[in-house]
Amino acid sequence: MLPNLTVFHDPSISYNVVEKVVEELKITYEIGIQLIKRRELEIVTFNKARNQYNGQQLLNMLIDEENITYFLWLVNEDLYVPERNFVFGLATQFYGGIVSFFRLESENMKIKESLHECGHILGLGHCKEVCVMQYSKNLEEAILKPTYLCWKCKILLKETEKKIDKNKD
Repeated sequence: MLPNLTVFHDPSISYNVVEKVVEELKITYEIGIQLIKRRELEIVTFNKARNQYNGQQLLNMLIDEENITYFLWLVNEDLYVPERNFVFGLATQFYGGIVSFFRLESENMKIKESLHECGHILGLGHCKEVCVMQYSKNLEEAILKPTYLCWKCKILLKETEKKIDKNKD
């Protein structure tokens, strides 16, 4: 069984959107949600010159401060990582991830990118099939990818689930 997920969200995000993302995470990955919790962004990660938050620093701070694994943080601010103009999200396998809704106008896109980052958290890499785990280097590519996992990723997820269960014993 896959571990339960904790979902953090920026207080400026509509709770209805958070609920819809959570519902899709439950359906797609067949996981439980342990907790849904509001969390402000850390101002020390804000880069004034770029007018963006450093996504990697935010992710690392949350991992260190909360001392938890398997979490997803939904934020409304623009994120970047060094050497990239922006990111829709980022994740560390078997720890947590962060998704920026800043450039994602539709609810469908917010759900899609949340599903994508959650896949990384659960051990999936980028996929070359028609799959939510496809890499998107721009908004157009993100719009075109589906909201579902391909059969290959479903198999990989089941294998990961078995490994997680084995490590619990």
